[in-house]
Amino acid sequence: MGNFHRKGRKDPRQIKQIKEREKKNMKRIISRCMAVLLTVAMILTMSMTAFASEGTSEAVAAATGKLTVNNTVAGKKLDLYQIFTAVKANGSVLYTLNTAYDEFFKTKLNDNTLTGEALSKAAYEYVETQVGADTKESNGAEFAKVLLAWTLEKKINATKTVNTSADSTTTVIDGLEYGYYLVYPEGATDTSSAPGNQKYTSVASLVSVTGEDAQINMKSNYPTVDKKLIPPQNGSGITVGAIVDGSWEGNHQMELEDENDAEDTIAPQGVTTETKAGDFAIGDTVTYQLTSKVPDMTGYNSYTFKFVDTLSKGLDLKEVLSVKVGNTTLTAKSSGTNTYALAYDITTRTLTVTLNDFYNLYKNRTGETITVIYTATLNKDAEIGMNPNTNKAIVEYSNKPGTTETGKSEPSEVDVHTFDFKIFKYYLTGETKNPLKEAEFELYKANTEGTAADENNKVKIIRDADGTYRQATPEEAKAGGFESAVITSGTDGYAHVKGLEAGTYYLRETRAPEGYNKLTGDIKITITAVYDENSGKLTSYSVTYKYGNADEIKGADIKAGENHPEVPVENKAGAQLPSTGSKGALMVTLAGIVLFGALTVSKAFRKRKAD
Repeated sequence: MGNFHRKGRKDPRQIKQIKEREKKNMKRIISRCMAVLLTVAMILTMSMTAFASEGTSEAVAAATGKLTVNNTVAGKKLDLYQIFTAVKANGSVLYTLNTAYDEFFKTKLNDNTLTGEALSKAAYEYVETQVGADTKESNGAEFAKVLLAWTLEKKINATKTVNTSADSTTTVIDGLEYGYYLVYPEGATDTSSAPGNQKYTSVASLVSVTGEDAQINMKSNYPTVDKKLIPPQNGSGITVGAIVDGSWEGNHQMELEDENDAEDTIAPQGVTTETKAGDFAIGDTVTYQLTSKVPDMTGYNSYTFKFVDTLSKGLDLKEVLSVKVGNTTLTAKSSGTNTYALAYDITTRTLTVTLNDFYNLYKNRTGETITVIYTATLNKDAEIGMNPNTNKAIVEYSNKPGTTETGKSEPSEVDVHTFDFKIFKYYLTGETKNPLKEAEFELYKANTEGTAADENNKVKIIRDADGTYRQATPEEAKAGGFESAVITSGTDGYAHVKGLEAGTYYLRETRAPEGYNKLTGDIKITITAVYDENSGKLTSYSVTYKYGNADEIKGADIKAGENHPEVPVENKAGAQLPSTGSKGALMVTLAGIVLFGALTVSKAFRKRKAD
């Protein structure tokens, strides 16, 4: 029988060959497609902008990293503006411009036609030319300043805002999307000079975050105020009365070339150099100096700047003597060029000095010193001894461009102290000290040499209560009918004298209790205050005393606020006797000799007559 094939039926071997050919063709097609895709990928990779190679083999890194910001200030905010987004791939960092900054770079590049990839590439290259190497010749600070100004002017929303660390000067920001950032501490300023050959400094910083190791050293500077005591100043200023009743405008304004010049000193009392603490007598005038610097006002079109000074209850505002910016003396007016406005709240005891039109007048005078000089009087309500009469000053300043929001500086404090001592009048019974009442005393300041009482400088005294006395203010002493009170020991033997500055005094007993001897000489009393060299704070004070030819005795150091130094004064029972070496003693001695001689002659005459 012969073989046959059904019509249309193929041989199985043919079918297998066909399938093998189709597989080979499909592989060729897939291979060609992959080649095309790889080529496209390479082209795209080459066209993306990269700031720097990271030297890693990872295909794609994590999308978020960590930024460590050093030198931050607690209680502030950090605004982060993402200028470029970033992706890590094939060992490179690929950056794409944030569209919010298209206008900025188009303007800088002077090319409005750039878009997309081309704009990102050109923007990157521009940043490279501006930032350069980290040298003194770098324009990085200038570029950061310009970029910040534009960002704030255009009111670009921050990509991320974080609170600074409350317990450290380092703030760590985790989970930050990869990118190139402008970091700005809200309200910060810069009042320093640019280092080296730089023309600019900037509070804003630029940083690339593409991992866990990004870090910057922030210039977290904010407006500050430094308050100090200075030597008394010459001249007449704006009085508190004028400030309170609103009539200060147009009043005389003094000019001080140097507030520490000798010719400006009008009294020997008080401090001789600038200090953070000092001692005064009740009624003395205390002179204060507030200093700050004109801040960098980048990003602002208006700026508030004012001093706010709060006095303690023991100090009364007296005069505002001088307000200066650099070498420019300002005038007291509600508005106008180089002027300042005044306000004083009697209830809160707060003095406010506002510099008018601050932005327009001083935006180009960054770093110049601003100085306010005013006086206050230590009053009868002053705290005594270790308890300070503290004044606190701050500056209030604009801290968010485009708004009226303000911030406040850390307060600067100055302490004023006034001192005291307690007289303890007593008599001895064995070794027991028994109090004596109704002994009377006067107090004198020492002469220039400190060797005796200045008879023309008796301390004028006010009696506050039984056994409690204080130095009178000049106003009280000048009042009609004023008569200095007599310092008198109470039933407990004590007389408390308050409101004295440190120095040397002489205590004179003018009347002893009945039946007791009055002291025949003055007691030398020296009040010594010890201040910490670093902080300027009072650490202790003490009293030394000396009577006649006896050794000087130093009392205990007073370190607690409610303790007081003591000067013990003993009285002996009996008639009044003059002190040794006095004229009275000489007369008594001579009288005794004459009387003894007369008795001797009389006795001899009677004996001769009897013989």
